[in-house]
Amino acid sequence: MKLWSALMAMVPGGGKPRDPTDDFWWNSPVAPDLSTAVNAETVVQIPEVYDCLQVLAQTIGALPLFVYRRLSDGSKERVEDHPVAALLRSRSNALIDSTAFELRAQMMWDLALHRNAFAEIIRGVNGPIGELLRIDPLAVSIIKGDQRGSYVYEVRENGRTRRLLREEVLHVRMTPLTSDGLMGRSLLRDGYRVFQRALALEDYARRFFENDATPGLVISMPGKFDSREKAAEFRRMWVNQFGRQNRWKPAVLDQGGKVQAIPVENNKAQFIETYKEVALQICRLWRMPPHKIGILDRATFTNIEQQALEFVTDTLLAPLVAWEQAIKRDLILQADHFVEHNVAGLLRGDLKTRYEGYAVGRNWGWLSVNDIRRLENMNPVPNGDVYLQPLNMAPAGAQAAQAALMGRVVPALAYELGRRRMIESEERE
Repeated sequence: MKLWSALMAMVPGGGKPRDPTDDFWWNSPVAPDLSTAVNAETVVQIPEVYDCLQVLAQTIGALPLFVYRRLSDGSKERVEDHPVAALLRSRSNALIDSTAFELRAQMMWDLALHRNAFAEIIRGVNGPIGELLRIDPLAVSIIKGDQRGSYVYEVRENGRTRRLLREEVLHVRMTPLTSDGLMGRSLLRDGYRVFQRALALEDYARRFFENDATPGLVISMPGKFDSREKAAEFRRMWVNQFGRQNRWKPAVLDQGGKVQAIPVENNKAQFIETYKEVALQICRLWRMPPHKIGILDRATFTNIEQQALEFVTDTLLAPLVAWEQAIKRDLILQADHFVEHNVAGLLRGDLKTRYEGYAVGRNWGWLSVNDIRRLENMNPVPNGDVYLQPLNMAPAGAQAAQAALMGRVVPALAYELGRRRMIESEERE
């Protein structure tokens, strides 16, 4: 107890009871060291950061992902019975009953924030790839071997450390990479200044509203206190009577005293404008269109559809390619197999625009009825795989096209010839 009392005596106000009239308890606290506060736990408390991560994780986690086989003519066909296909579409881990969406969404969250996402490859009953189990990227480091290009993954969890070989880990990473090229460089490091400013603004707003957004007061007295002690005593009495618990109670002042509120200076400090700018800087870290996280200042009815397309081409394209190539490298054993995301649903326009596009594709021959129905998530119909061929685009000398053309031209010529003969006959009469 003596040691504790001695330590508390070294802290200003540490040995005193919490007296609301004591100046110590009304002083502003020392500003926190934000350099130590920028981490995975604090940055996700920033609403804009959380929204960006949610948009990326849930969008990519929900996209259809299929396994394909490349054919000899360059075309592709879907492979439904591939073991990786089930992992990516239904259930990724039976031990914790994890769905494919849950795994891919959480790993995309890791990839967006840390630029690394890891999953342990667990052998199955019928093959080398049976299940996938996510690994926290903060618990993973790479240990390089003596030979060139050799390394293992060291995983720290539950107070112990274990090592996994390269073929036991699905590792998705994003650029920029570390100097050795083996890991993605964390966005917590590259976006440190942006996160620091956002946390500082959040801290300022929190303290401002914890004070009920109430400005300070100036109490004017016509006379003068006899001493500084009496002035301080008057202030303590005021705080004790009209402090936090007694706020908004009416004050009665004698001797001509007047109370004047100090106006809030948020506008002069341009707090709102600064907050908006920091929110846009957070969007830039992920190339996120602001309207996706609710910032609609620059969104209009005329450009919102174009921004939605840019979301796919500018924001999602790079992580989608990173996912596809990492899966090809770590999970697909066959050289002619690969995976692709289906982003057609994200690129769809409004109903009128879609139908106009379908009409062009149908009339010019690169879409069939069933192609269009699949794009609209409808079942195929019999004889719906026939592609039309415009007559004026048929190769010269094609007999079928010539016959069809003659079938249309000859009746027209006969009709015109008969019409002219009737006119000439009427003129002679």
